[in-house]
Amino acid sequence: MRRAVLAGVCLQSEADRFDNRMKECEALCVASQIEVVGTVTQRSRSMDPRTAFRPGKVNELTLICEELDADLIIFAHELSYGMVARLRKETGREVIDRTALILDIFSLRARSRQAKLQVELARLNYELPSVAHTEDASQRAQGGGYITRGAGESHTARVRRSAGRRIAVIRKELKEKEQDVRSAERRRSKSELGRVALVGYTNAGKSSLMNAILRYNQREERGVYADDMLFATLDSSVRNITYEGLQFLLYDTVGFVSELPHTLIEAFQSTLDSARGADLLIHVIDASDPLQEEKAQVTKETLQTIGAGAIPVLTVYSKCDRLNSKEQMEGLYVSSLRGDGVEEVLQEVVRLLYPMEEEMLCRIPYERYSLIGEYRNTVRVRILQEENTGVLVQVSGPRVRMRPFKAYEVKENENSLGHL
Repeated sequence: MRRAVLAGVCLQSEADRFDNRMKECEALCVASQIEVVGTVTQRSRSMDPRTAFRPGKVNELTLICEELDADLIIFAHELSYGMVARLRKETGREVIDRTALILDIFSLRARSRQAKLQVELARLNYELPSVAHTEDASQRAQGGGYITRGAGESHTARVRRSAGRRIAVIRKELKEKEQDVRSAERRRSKSELGRVALVGYTNAGKSSLMNAILRYNQREERGVYADDMLFATLDSSVRNITYEGLQFLLYDTVGFVSELPHTLIEAFQSTLDSARGADLLIHVIDASDPLQEEKAQVTKETLQTIGAGAIPVLTVYSKCDRLNSKEQMEGLYVSSLRGDGVEEVLQEVVRLLYPMEEEMLCRIPYERYSLIGEYRNTVRVRILQEENTGVLVQVSGPRVRMRPFKAYEVKENENSLGHL
């Protein structure tokens, strides 16, 4: 396991959030299987434009790394490529920033082909600008002589061209995979099933809640991967859930963190579409987390960033089995471990997804009998009587889902039984 010193600059404008930033970065280190052996911080109005830390603090950082036998320095901020290069030179240690750390975690967690491609694309976009800082005169190809006329091609140009080709290949493959996903989504949309997406801070308990809902549906064999760590899974998963005769699609999405790097938002657009395209969001909050309010705010800000801020939200507090007593916070409480509160969540989801229920009596011709099968997942149909030309049925469900049956409604002044 690598040994790292965690470094951070406490800016006056962000002093109230600095402790949370450092704690989160330490948790990211644990998720990346890195041991944090020491911490060095500096209070300042601004970062040093050359090395983030002031010169004296850089010397202190170097000495502490030597004393603690640390081979890695991790900054809890996003640094410029010049800062990283100078810090490496002055400390004699490898230096990475928060974005690079998150990319390392994503590389460890990526399982599907799509997730691996998305991570590689994010890393290439992140690292490509640093190429310009690696070039020096010795790396430039010779040129301009009598035989080899021309300026020659620089090492930077070769690396950029190679990376550009790889980025183009990845984007093409991702586009093909996204088209497959869109095709699957179009097939799902034809069923008119409501869409619900689990969102929240990473490790809040989203995947565990999905598994608890699947167990309630007696579909444990189709559970999703869940573990007590940051970014346990990067792939969005979708499952078909049934409650009280109504069905909806439940999506598990990638977790959020504060200041989610733009390179990751760009790379995971297709994954985040699960949240953007939802009819309802379940915001999962870890009830046992002392920083739950700050992390809930991060989730709200991220939803705004990705264009999902206007979607209705159901707040669910997870891991309530870890609480000695429940505070009266607005939302539902669940324990995915024990299954407590899962039915209440499903009741509320169905109520919000399929509001304003109504009931009607319909006479469905046999040539339109397929209508019953087409909408059986979003409305409840009870066959009352078979007739010569069709069937008499009682249909109940959300008003918005009942429209296809309006044309076959039996009017109140009709004596429906007289036609039997």
